[in-house]
Amino acid sequence: MSKRSSKPWYREFWVWLVLSPLILTVVVSFVMVSIAVRHADDTVSDTYYKDSRLYHFTADQDKRAKALGLAGMVRFARADNTITLELTGDLDYPQRLLLTLSHPVEADLDRHILLEQLSVGRYTGSVTGELKHRWYLRLMPELNPQEHQKAEWRLKGEINFDLGDSAPLNPAIQ
Repeated sequence: MSKRSSKPWYREFWVWLVLSPLILTVVVSFVMVSIAVRHADDTVSDTYYKDSRLYHFTADQDKRAKALGLAGMVRFARADNTITLELTGDLDYPQRLLLTLSHPVEADLDRHILLEQLSVGRYTGSVTGELKHRWYLRLMPELNPQEHQKAEWRLKGEINFDLGDSAPLNPAIQ
């Protein structure tokens, strides 16, 4: 007669040898899904058709900025989180300007900074949070970021904080 094992099933070596790859696969799948949901990619616009229609408005803004001879130099002082802007051109300088810092990948990190006029062509503002790596810059007289297409002109630039703390701003059309 054969001898029967008196151990319960969960104490058998062969059960765990068969189940362990299945359990590990389920755990790794949950981890991968949670990472994918939490860190979703923001690089593709959901409103690409609307954005392409607005291209003509932004091209006109660049043409106006070039016609006015606008150019600027923005400097970031990371010690006290202040920003200074030197703006040149043939225009009536507004009292306030909007500087938008757009992160190339994470739209949640975008910042809108209000710059106040100190003197003719000189503006200052402050930024919160740590600035590092690469950012896209956009300067315009429209103070509401959602209505940027209504701005009379705009200047664009790019800064890499790993390489320096200042960047030129120019019309996108050269």
